[in-house]
Amino acid sequence: MLLHHITISGLGGVGGYYGAMLVQAARRESKGRQIAFLARGAHLEAIRSRGLHVHTPERDFTVEPNFVAEDPHELPKSDLVILATKSYDLEANLRQLLPIITPETIILPLLNGADITEQVKRILPNNRVWDGCVYISGRKPEAGEILLEAEREIFIFGSRETTRTEEERELADLLTSVGVKAINPDDIEDHIRKKYLMISATATGTSYYNLTVGEALAQHPRGMRALIEELCQLYTALGHDLGEDAVERTIERQTFMIPTSTSSMHVDFLAGGKTELENLTGYVVRTAHHHGLILPTYDRMYRALRDEPYPPHSRV
Repeated sequence: MLLHHITISGLGGVGGYYGAMLVQAARRESKGRQIAFLARGAHLEAIRSRGLHVHTPERDFTVEPNFVAEDPHELPKSDLVILATKSYDLEANLRQLLPIITPETIILPLLNGADITEQVKRILPNNRVWDGCVYISGRKPEAGEILLEAEREIFIFGSRETTRTEEERELADLLTSVGVKAINPDDIEDHIRKKYLMISATATGTSYYNLTVGEALAQHPRGMRALIEELCQLYTALGHDLGEDAVERTIERQTFMIPTSTSSMHVDFLAGGKTELENLTGYVVRTAHHHGLILPTYDRMYRALRDEPYPPHSRV
């Protein structure tokens, strides 16, 4: 066993659900694998007192990790650290985790962003860093609770090595053993680009229009489509081939989302706190300008979301 100690940092809908599934998997295999949660505040206290409760349309269960703490010094050194925080907390979270990170620790970020792996490598240049992304509709409705809104999810991860590593196979087998749809592809960077294409356009559009996914697609189909077309234009300029049907496939993925749901960035705007605007929208605008491209829809929406009061009265 190479991944004896696994730590999950960020126990919202993504980290909480997959952390719970890893606890179930470790218990099922009975090999002494240890799962640790990094949590804080009321969420931490709820997990300590009664475990982490997960509710899905078809399942209802509670797990108790081997370790749960706010201070990483209370956790064992980790073989694999899975990051599931917001992208604006990435650097602070990594520096907080330094006490459990050794030169052999593998870092797997599941954050929204096109260059998250590069950001991690700048902070931890000597560690192995995998790429990762998920498709899931989950949230933390209250402390100690995780709600999966639809019984469908995909966990995609991998290194950029030409050959799959033994650690990758181990994690894929562990997740698959409890029913997680885990994919460990050879072309992980292509999967990251496709996920970013969807999440950037969806987050930007729902936040700009202040609407759910279904409402934005129904009321502003041109604007939502223009975001996807412009990001495809940027990817093409950067030398990436997403395929002729990339726009239609991305729109299809958006319609696959729960219509009444929205993006986490939109939720953050409504809450009046930090948002992932710079990673999900600003990154596209800055990269386009650097390569001499003007993306009018992204430019307009980015400026409005950056500079105007929120929520907007009306936008077209």
